[in-house]
Amino acid sequence: MSLRRAAAAAVLSTALASTAVLAPVAAASADAPSERAGKACVSKKEYRKLKKGMTIAKVKRITGTNGKQVNKYPLPGGKFVVGRAYKACTKRGAVGISFTNQTGPYKLAAKSAAWR
Repeated sequence: MSLRRAAAAAVLSTALASTAVLAPVAAASADAPSERAGKACVSKKEYRKLKKGMTIAKVKRITGTNGKQVNKYPLPGGKFVVGRAYKACTKRGAVGISFTNQTGPYKLAAKSAAWR
């Protein structure tokens, strides 16, 4: 298993554990920001828009939430993989995204989700 896949798996498992203790978010079918105001979660539509190479700021603009940094793994050469956990807009789901700073700012390297 590659380092990025291992980091993504660790991020998702941490995201699932983190969101299990948080209050469940009501399922939201609407993706309009005005309808999602106050709901810091990632919808399936937003998740599909997230692409490899996007910065943390771009992910925040798309999802409307910064998520929570859950881990940081060192890479050779002084670089890091940072894992962030997000609530999914479902009752018990979670989204995990890993970012790496291989060539400058942190950029999306891998993403995974559990839509429960």
